[in-house]
This record gives sequence, structure tokens and C-alpha cells, in this order.
Amino acid sequence: MNITGKFRSFFKYMLLLVFVAATFSYAMFQGGFVSWFLFYSVLTVIICTILVAIYPFSIRKVERKLSKEILQAGDEVDVTVTIHKRALQPFFFVRIQDMVPTKLGTYHEAGSLFFFSFQKRLVFSYSVTDVKRGAYAFDQLSLVFGDLFGLFEKATSFPCETTVLVYPHFHNINEMSADGSPKQLEGQRVRRSFEEGRSVAGVRQYVPGDRLTSIDWKQSARSANLMTKEFESYQGEGVLVAFDPFSLLVEESYFEHSLELAASLLVMFAKKQASPVLAVRFYDWMSLEVTQRQVSSGLKLLARVTPNPKASPIVHKMYQEWRGMYIYYVCTVLNQPLLKISQMLLKQGANVTICVVAVSQNDRNIVKELEKLGITVFIENE
Repeated sequence: MNITGKFRSFFKYMLLLVFVAATFSYAMFQGGFVSWFLFYSVLTVIICTILVAIYPFSIRKVERKLSKEILQAGDEVDVTVTIHKRALQPFFFVRIQDMVPTKLGTYHEAGSLFFFSFQKRLVFSYSVTDVKRGAYAFDQLSLVFGDLFGLFEKATSFPCETTVLVYPHFHNINEMSADGSPKQLEGQRVRRSFEEGRSVAGVRQYVPGDRLTSIDWKQSARSANLMTKEFESYQGEGVLVAFDPFSLLVEESYFEHSLELAASLLVMFAKKQASPVLAVRFYDWMSLEVTQRQVSSGLKLLARVTPNPKASPIVHKMYQEWRGMYIYYVCTVLNQPLLKISQMLLKQGANVTICVVAVSQNDRNIVKELEKLGITVFIENE
């Protein structure tokens, strides 16, 4: 507490003592029932205030609930906080403040003020708008107790951990190449060869969302249930969406738009039953195969991505697994290491498409070099 705060507290105590002395003097000189009743009433209130301030405030449980379990960047979410206490818990007022994670979104007031109450539950709600992509954690609640005169003020915190994962926003992509050709048709061709060109490994029960062409009608007739063929998987087939988070001196909004592009590609190919593979570089490259029913697992991975100040390595063991695949490499920066990585992937028989949100005038030279190699450069905001 600073000098100003100490002076204010001292002034409050002195004012209270003067008030008590004034009522006592009034009772002594005036006499009578009314004057002494006033003095004892004031004294009783002050004693009760001290006792309530000393009495510990007991909290049984704290709950925090969100109106949505799945959040997407730009959404609005309502947060409800419930504090369970004893019914006969004395307090004059308590100010409760929820510690909202920084950068989660925009909110007006994440707290409430409660006066003397016998309710077992104290409930308040607030809204967070325009939530940002990422992983967040609510840590604790801040509680401040006070008395009628503002003399005693006690602050405490209560742990209440709640994790929030905000998925990146995604949108429909109509064209997938800079020259206007619908690149998503290549993904469609890959999907057909990905299933029809493989041998059947077994059958399983039909699940809504499976392709009708994969239904095994003979097994379905025998078991009286729809059965779906399961195919063997081979390395080097299918579509791969790779996101490189290298973003040295890149604006945050540009990085988020690039990640939104990667999420949109992933959702698009997952809807086409192409079973795309998602590759994301954190400290190192990691990959995840995604299906239409498991697209949320890929979005969870993208939700945790943060900008990486180190450029992607030119040589990496993960690139060997991309051999012969249709690769949609989403990045925020066009540089020479990216050019060398693309050359190496081409030698492995991969079909490479570089996807960016926009390019600067300085990036035009690298775009020309990529196109000379036969690599398609998709510029979303061209």
C-alpha cells in the first residue's frame, strides 16, 4: 500500500472515531431514550462490521460455463460464473472479477457486485465478442470484500481453470490456381485414385458420410446392414495441406489470414472425402491424417499454431513422406528456402501448389521462378 492509500485508511478510521465520539457526546449531553438508542445503534453496526470483516468467507465451489463448446475465430461467447457459498455466510458486499485471458476477445465488464444476500449461489454473466484464434486458459477469480463504511477491504482469489480452444475461421474456395483453372479438380482425381486404385482390406458397418460408391452390396445383403469397404493405404497418395508458420516481420492479421487459408483448404478436401494429410511446423514438422468426421482434430492443430521466427529447413526427413502427393503449401513469406524446398519436392514426384494470401512487389520475382519450375502459385487476393 502506498502513502496515499495509507493516508486514506487513516482518514477513514479517524472519521469513524469522530462519528462515534459525536454520537456519544450527543447522548451524554442530550440524554433521553432517542439519543442513547442512536449511540448504541451506531456502536452495534460498527461492531457487526468488524466481526463480518474478520469472519472468513467460505466458498464451496466455483463454476464457469461457456455458451458454446466449439468456438471459431470471430464468434461471440457468453460466459456464466457461479459461486457456491454457505446460505448463512455474512458479508456486506463482494466484488467478483473474472480474469479473462488476454487477446481472447473484446468484453465490457467481466465481473459483478453483490450486496448482503442469503442465497447459496452468486451468478453473473458477461459476453466476449470477436474471439481470436488460439488456445486460452481462464485461471482464477478475484474477490474483494468490503464493509458498509469502506474501512475494511479484503482481496482474495479463487482458482477456477477453464481451457478454451478457438478454431481458425474457414471459408469456401472457388478457384485454386492463379490462372483461373479449378485446382480442386486435381484433389477430386486424387480422391478417385486414392480409393479405386487400392485393394480392399476389409469391410465395416456404414457410417453416415461414407461414399455410396464404397458400399459393399454383397456383404450388405448378407448381414441385412449397410457395409462399407475399407481400403489399404499407401504412402505417396492423396492430398497434403502444409502450413509453414514462418512469419518474420509479418503483421498478425496477415498471419491469421494465411492460417485461415490453410484451414479452408483442409475443410474443402475433407468434404471431398480425399482423406487429406495436414502438416504443420511447430518446433518441428508434424503431420495428421484427417477425414470428414475428424476434421476438428486438424482444426485443433491449427488453432495452436504460433508464428515461427525460423525459416523452414531445406532438408527434412518429413519431406520423404510427401513423395508423389498433391501438396498445397501455405506460407506467409516467399523466400529462397521455399524455392529450394519446392525444387526438392518436385524431384520426389510431388505436385506442388504454393498458396499465399497476397504477394508484395518484391515477391514477384520468386513467383516467376516458381512458375518456371512448373509450380502453381495460388494467390487468394490477387
